[in-house]
Amino acid sequence: MLCLVVIATVAIGNGACSSAATRGSSDVLAPAPTNAPPAAPPDGDDGETPPADAPPPSGAVGAAGNHGIRAFDEAKRELGRIYVAAGQHLDLYCGCSFAIEPHHGMRVDLAACGYVPARDAARAERIEWEHAVPAAAFGHTFSEWREGHPRCVDSKGKKYHGRKCARVASAEFARIEADLHNLFPVVGEVNGLRGDLPMGVLDPPDHANAHSGGGGTFRFGGCQSAIDHGVFMPRREVRGDLARAYKYMNKSYPERKLIDEAHRAVFDAWDSEDPPDAWERERNKRIAARQGNANAFIGE
Repeated sequence: MLCLVVIATVAIGNGACSSAATRGSSDVLAPAPTNAPPAAPPDGDDGETPPADAPPPSGAVGAAGNHGIRAFDEAKRELGRIYVAAGQHLDLYCGCSFAIEPHHGMRVDLAACGYVPARDAARAERIEWEHAVPAAAFGHTFSEWREGHPRCVDSKGKKYHGRKCARVASAEFARIEADLHNLFPVVGEVNGLRGDLPMGVLDPPDHANAHSGGGGTFRFGGCQSAIDHGVFMPRREVRGDLARAYKYMNKSYPERKLIDEAHRAVFDAWDSEDPPDAWERERNKRIAARQGNANAFIGE
């Protein structure tokens, strides 16, 4: 019998699992290529982009966290440059390789990693930049997201709220959404189906090559991340990466209260069981050089 344990109560096993042992040869950093960095790929956020002529968002911002990247589109471009320069080409959730295709962004080699689309084959073929801590998790703490703002009126005079309004009206939301430490390249379909689902595990784990829409359950063939009954289960090899992203975001933006005590215990266990590998440390340094701050939970 399978026992679903949500992240707030899950007990993590004692088996250590180092990312470095399973991510393959891409952990060896390649020289920076001469080709230009890719344009920002799709992000799967339902196209909620402010108008091009919209003034920048306003309002007070906190002291910690991201102060170097102003908007999500800018963040995607910068991360594209970082990954290209480092010769990194594996998505986080499935370990699938991807490559830049002119005019098509970053495309996933699904056959090579045994990925089987669950619902949206077209979206599975592209890389999107996933928020480890979902935008909704911090977005709902902003009044602009919940209620709207005087600046959030479309060309027809209709008021709107949600993510699009928060981007337009709140400089604090914009810089949190654009924090590079919280963004990772993932298979687009997994990004879309995960949405803002909580993270958890199955005990014992079951990754049968099947997928079902009933109860929000999805498998993706050879991909070892899965969704079961509305809970997202990241593959063991990257749980530490995700834990450190969550812990960083919670410390950098404490007023958003992104981790409760039950989650904290789980993330501490994941952090310990899956320590940073060479690429995670190098990524941290490159992000710090561009954004202006490092994730202290990763270390040198």
